[in-house]
Amino acid sequence: MEKIDIRDTDAAMSSMQALHSAMTLELDHVEQRMDTLAESPTAQSVSSIEEMSVYYVARAALYSGLASINEILGWVHLMTEKDSEGNISDAVKALPTLQVFSIH
Repeated sequence: MEKIDIRDTDAAMSSMQALHSAMTLELDHVEQRMDTLAESPTAQSVSSIEEMSVYYVARAALYSGLASINEILGWVHLMTEKDSEGNISDAVKALPTLQVFSIH
């Protein structure tokens, strides 16, 4: 595998961090909708149960996507060239972390 040019690292990091932020916001939105639906008087209706199942799938997909982004960022860290002194860029050092909660 080829190393990633240190100049290209910032673009890769920025892209993944933007996607990470967007997916985190969407995850918050999905979880809020799930809470609202669970507390509604119609929570046990067939349509609400079907809607909740869609939210469960969406939430699992978002968690999976966020985990994949973290893996990509780890790969970028591993594959980024070091400068002449053996250092990597500060952007690569500051990989975002995701607090992981159980989806069950």
